[in-house]
Amino acid sequence: MDTSTEELKIGARMDALTTNKEHKKLFAYIGAGAMIDAYDVYIAAGVSAALVSTGFAGVNEVAVFMSMTFFGMLLGAATAGFVGDKFGRRMSYQINLLVFAVAGFGAALAPTFEFLVGTRFIMGIGLGAELVLAAAILGEFVPPRSRGRWTAFLGILVNSGLLFASAIGALVISNFGWRWMFVIGAVLAVIVWIARTRCPESPRWLVVRGRLPEAQAIVERFEKHSATTLETHPPAPAVEAAESKDTVKRPFWQLVVLGTVVTVGVNMFVYGFISWMPTFFVEQGIDVSSSLAYTTAMALGAPGGGLVCLLLINRLNRRTAVVTFSIIVIPLGLAYAAAQSIVMIVIIGIALVTAIYTLVTFVLYSYMPELYPTRYRLRGTGISYTFARGASIVVPFVMSGLFVSFGIFGPIGFVCAMAVCMIVVVFAIPVETRGRSLEDIS
Repeated sequence: MDTSTEELKIGARMDALTTNKEHKKLFAYIGAGAMIDAYDVYIAAGVSAALVSTGFAGVNEVAVFMSMTFFGMLLGAATAGFVGDKFGRRMSYQINLLVFAVAGFGAALAPTFEFLVGTRFIMGIGLGAELVLAAAILGEFVPPRSRGRWTAFLGILVNSGLLFASAIGALVISNFGWRWMFVIGAVLAVIVWIARTRCPESPRWLVVRGRLPEAQAIVERFEKHSATTLETHPPAPAVEAAESKDTVKRPFWQLVVLGTVVTVGVNMFVYGFISWMPTFFVEQGIDVSSSLAYTTAMALGAPGGGLVCLLLINRLNRRTAVVTFSIIVIPLGLAYAAAQSIVMIVIIGIALVTAIYTLVTFVLYSYMPELYPTRYRLRGTGISYTFARGASIVVPFVMSGLFVSFGIFGPIGFVCAMAVCMIVVVFAIPVETRGRSLEDIS
């Protein structure tokens, strides 16, 4: 059996489908897990502020707490890609959810700061794996004409994790303490883990591994609920298009460089600035309750950024979107740093968070997972996330140092520098993925 030929056939059958109830069920499984993952990542902001205000930890210890989270996420991202490509998307997907659920209960019971850091590290392994898998798996099921919008919807859910975590933190931390933030995430993760036992394996992965009958059975299940199939709506005869610089097939290492730089960039925006917002407020003399309230208001920009991406996903090329919103982040960041009144800080902050999360949605849920071929998709995605998590280990110490030395201008300057790096690399390695079959991109 010619695996590459069968891979193209399975891919063509999946691409010919209309999105249907099977796609919606899959999206529910993926979206629920990804949103809980985001919640568990973003509770670090409110929990860190509470640790400082209650004396459980100091600012430097909070940097250790955040860095160990990202060290765990680095290991999770690195291993999830290899496990997912070797043993299946479904197996890797379930293991990571169980890991951060169990560790979450442990964090809630932490008797000492050292124990909390240890359990948070283990949580990080599961958290780092989840988002490596989510968008890549969804993209392997959804046809190209719908892929952008569906991954944008996934981005909205994940981005809403910031608002979800901020709102719950404002209510729970002030009244019940930071430990309950971990309990909530762990309970929700167990519920989703049980539901996801019915999640199907990716037919594209199955056929690459030589398991054609299983792949065909899953495709047939999706075809039963589709208004069109490859037989009823065969593709038009191929016409060789003029080759342009952004459709040339690139060496794998170039894809890794491109995917890694944009992934590191948006992670620095989130974990180098947004996750620190409550702590910055507290260090400037604002009480924890007010700090969490301001952060919650600014967090409205997170789902807002996902909505902006949803509106533009089929109108803008992926590269154009990444460059445009990287440029927008720079003046908004400088304006935020220069703002004097709390009203202007919050208003500009909402706009800045919106721009950042528009970028996050385009990069993490559409552009980067589409870059890599099926055989190496999770490994490529995992490599990009691994470097991003590695950078995230260092960035808390960089942010704390910059903030102490330069005030808010330090962290904002760092964010602007990362935006410039993203723009340069996207121009240097031009790859466009919008509307193209995954097999064509590969």
